Formats: sequence, C-alpha cells, structure tokens
Amino acid sequence: MKTVIDANVLFAALLKDGMTRRLLFNPDLQLYAPKFIAREYLKYRTYLLGKYAYGEKKFDALIRDVLSFIELVPDRELKPYLPAARTLVSDPKDWLYVAVALKENAAVWSNDKDLKAQTRIPVYSTAELAKKVGIL
Repeated sequence: MKTVIDANVLFAALLKDGMTRRLLFNPDLQLYAPKFIAREYLKYRTYLLGKYAYGEKKFDALIRDVLSFIELVPDRELKPYLPAARTLVSDPKDWLYVAVALKENAAVWSNDKDLKAQTRIPVYSTAELAKKVGIL
C-alpha cells in the first residue's frame, strides 16, 4: 500500500520500538515522503538524540535503516501538485506531504487531525494503519 509518512510519525518510530516502528518496516507498506522530511530530521536531530536511550551510534544506524525504507521525493517533482495541495489543507507544513500523496496516488500516515479534515486523500493514524495492514 502506497503511504506517505509525515515527520512526526518518523520521529515516533525513531524514539520508541513499538507499533510505529513495526509499521515502518512492514513489507505491505511502500513508504514515501517529501525530501523536506530529511531537513526536518536534521533540524530536530539533537533533540531526538537526547531522547534516544541507546546512544548516538545506534541512533545513526537506526535512521539510516529507516530512511532506506522511505522513498524521498524531491521538491521539484512536487511543484505541479502544490496548487492542489494548498486547496486541500491550510497548514503550509502539510502541503508537501499532500503533494506527495497526490503525485503517488497514496494515502497519508499521520496523527494530525487537520489532515483528516480534507476528504480527497485517505489519512490514517498509526492505529488505523495497523488495522488496515492486519497488525491489530
């Protein structure tokens, strides 16, 4: 199932070995994200590392593993989809995620309630996605 992962879901997977991380590595999910997510990770890396219990070396290995499961879509490929994304959601931080979903004909994996307000793109919370792929 084609699914766009948002930064908050990515960060949750990095910090806790739970349902979010299990879903991230689930072979039934084909994950996408705007390349912007890598910049978000770099912006919050120090904060995330401070919350990670197993040290910097393991943290860096985990992020490499995680990113190997996500296809990062360059911003230039999303430009044609941004006008439509802007009409669907009001938060500029969500536009790139919606643009990726439009480009890839994918759902969005996010716990952001504002994204669910639009009805064009399916948006699944972690619990909903786990049910959808049969983990719960």
